[in-house]
Amino acid sequence: MPNRTHTADVLKGIAILFMIQVHLTELFASYELATSSAGKVFMFLGGPPVAPLFMVLFGYFISVTHKSTYQLIVRGVEIFALGMLLNLALNFNLIYTVWRGLLLIDILPFVFGVDILQFAGLSLIVIALLKKVLEQQLVIIVIVIITSVLLGQYLISFIPENNFLIYVAAFFYGSAQWSYFPLFPWIAYPLIGMALYQLQQRYQIDVTLTTKTNKALVICALLFLILTIGYAISIASDLPSYYHHGILFFLWVIVFLSVYSVCVHSITERIGTTRVFTYLTWLGKHVTLIYIIQWIIIGNIATEIYKSITSPLYIALCFIGVLVASSGLGYFMLKLKIYYTNRFLVKNTN
Repeated sequence: MPNRTHTADVLKGIAILFMIQVHLTELFASYELATSSAGKVFMFLGGPPVAPLFMVLFGYFISVTHKSTYQLIVRGVEIFALGMLLNLALNFNLIYTVWRGLLLIDILPFVFGVDILQFAGLSLIVIALLKKVLEQQLVIIVIVIITSVLLGQYLISFIPENNFLIYVAAFFYGSAQWSYFPLFPWIAYPLIGMALYQLQQRYQIDVTLTTKTNKALVICALLFLILTIGYAISIASDLPSYYHHGILFFLWVIVFLSVYSVCVHSITERIGTTRVFTYLTWLGKHVTLIYIIQWIIIGNIATEIYKSITSPLYIALCFIGVLVASSGLGYFMLKLKIYYTNRFLVKNTN
């Protein structure tokens, strides 16, 4: 399991890099730059290799954990609450600007935006309640996965008339533009992670490229991905289509993640101890902290320069700046946590 854990951290570390650049493309880049060919590729890189990957790994480690249903539910509530607090933190400058009367916009969609932390918390609560049933038969997970994706497409046309219900429904399906990661269809991804864990436990699946069969499967899947990459980019670069995608794109993403993860695993086995991979592993281990920091930085700056950058070079410089700042602040905060934890332990020991 150490190699798999290492690979998971590397995958999450790479995903953070893609995540930062896609947030910059969404919020900093001008409309012309974001919709250019390069912009669409950047949007794609911030799609399948990021949120779906996070959620598959999230589901995998839900299956690995031995925490009780109650503990998982409490953790889900904590993650959900953290997401809501992050909405306030990353939009602080916007809220303050609106409060001063400098902007006339409705801030509620920003305060109640359904981002990945809210989704992760909500899905953890749901999965915790169903975990014992889901672990009984693999076919049950498959049925729930397909149902979740189909529900995401079916429910999207049902828009509540009541304003309060619109905000509530946004957490469960894409009824509003601020519903970025609704429960349906996105809960299908952590369920895929649970299914993967069950498959590995039952059949001891080899995920390396050491056998001819595995190499042939990866090559065939890679050819399929290359031939259909235009379709995937068209979905991932259109945010409403990406956030509320259907079964075809979901299946494409699963194939992509399978090939992508196997390739990264093989590379990690060979050069996973280099400085670059050590840094990626560190990012992956502290993914939540870095995610929060980078969003607070990007979100508050975006109020001032929203979609105004026209140069790819300036976007690249912003990327370097945000990455360095997020890593530095994250490192400092972790050191501070260790320092005060040790002081607390020494004080209580004495």
